[in-house]
Amino acid sequence: MIRKWWNTLWSRKTPFRLGVALIVGGIGGVIFWGGFNTFMEYTNTMEFCISCHEMRDNVYAEYTQTVHYKNASGVRAICSDCHVPKPWTAKLIRKIQASNELFHKVIGTIDTKEKFQEHRLEMAERVWATMKANDSRECRNCHSFETMDFHKQKETAAKQMQEAMKNGDTCIDCHKGIAHHKPDMAKRAREEAAAFMARTEDLTGDHVWAKRTTGLVAEPADDASKLATVLVGVGMTRLESSGDYVKVRVEGWQAGQVVRGQYAGFGLRALNLSISASALDQVKKGETRFYEDGNQDWVQTSLDGWVKAADLTSDDQMLWSIADRTFSSQCGACHSPPDPASRDALAWQTDVDTYAPRTSLTGEEKRFVLRYLQVHGAGSKEAMAIN
Repeated sequence: MIRKWWNTLWSRKTPFRLGVALIVGGIGGVIFWGGFNTFMEYTNTMEFCISCHEMRDNVYAEYTQTVHYKNASGVRAICSDCHVPKPWTAKLIRKIQASNELFHKVIGTIDTKEKFQEHRLEMAERVWATMKANDSRECRNCHSFETMDFHKQKETAAKQMQEAMKNGDTCIDCHKGIAHHKPDMAKRAREEAAAFMARTEDLTGDHVWAKRTTGLVAEPADDASKLATVLVGVGMTRLESSGDYVKVRVEGWQAGQVVRGQYAGFGLRALNLSISASALDQVKKGETRFYEDGNQDWVQTSLDGWVKAADLTSDDQMLWSIADRTFSSQCGACHSPPDPASRDALAWQTDVDTYAPRTSLTGEEKRFVLRYLQVHGAGSKEAMAIN
């Protein structure tokens, strides 16, 4: 009977057959689409997300200790709320991208806690970059500047939120550790710094910079008398080379009666040198200018001496790039690090002294970061141009 019905159906005229085909196809499409959409929505559930032990044992365990998991209002944001777009096209693209995650699941890229920690920064930076690019779209599903009552926020938070709104900042700029532990960003910065400090260079240019705090000595020998201590990041003129040493000239300004200090520029209190008492007669003095803000005379000075070549670099771009990464990895742990040009040298001195104890900066790293901020601070370029 079925065969008879089938033959009768397809013996009809073309419009009838086409109509039946469309109906059958439509029903099939609905079934397929419904099944596809149901499965895709299932992949957005918490149960699916933590079915992999890599997620369950690491980021999920951290997430359960945050306000997104448990709070006074009883509103919970699950994995997909933060990591899966709501717009259909963006959601489909994200699901396709997830196939790469399935591949790494199969090959065991992060199948142990040790492997997960090794790749944590890489994974986090990928998520941060995506959220930065889409203006923290998923965060804004629940949060918006327009609906915030700043009067109900703590004074500091309200000030920072309003500043972020004015500057066009996005959520992820300041809230990178809101639901999961932040990676150890300082570790990679230190590895990059160590590699840079260890590399040898052919110092043939006219200008060099101290890549670590070092000694300025009278002769190109290990037992030579010390003229001064050169601070990390100080720029110098290269005069000549001899074996493992380079002769340099360090130029700057003496502030008032502070004869044992040399600063980077006129009125710029970013220290170049701490000069030995025995070397004061070797300091050459030039122009004198009255500095109104300090109500004192500043004297242009220079001092020649020898520095170990291993302590110098001719790549100032890499030097400051390393300094910036050190600054960002340490001072960006709680908030988005400010632009160096947002403060002058003295303000940066105060800020670094105040906040460095809250970081893991070593003494040398603190000096390096301070030098970077001071010479790139407000007004520094103009002050140093007077040299």
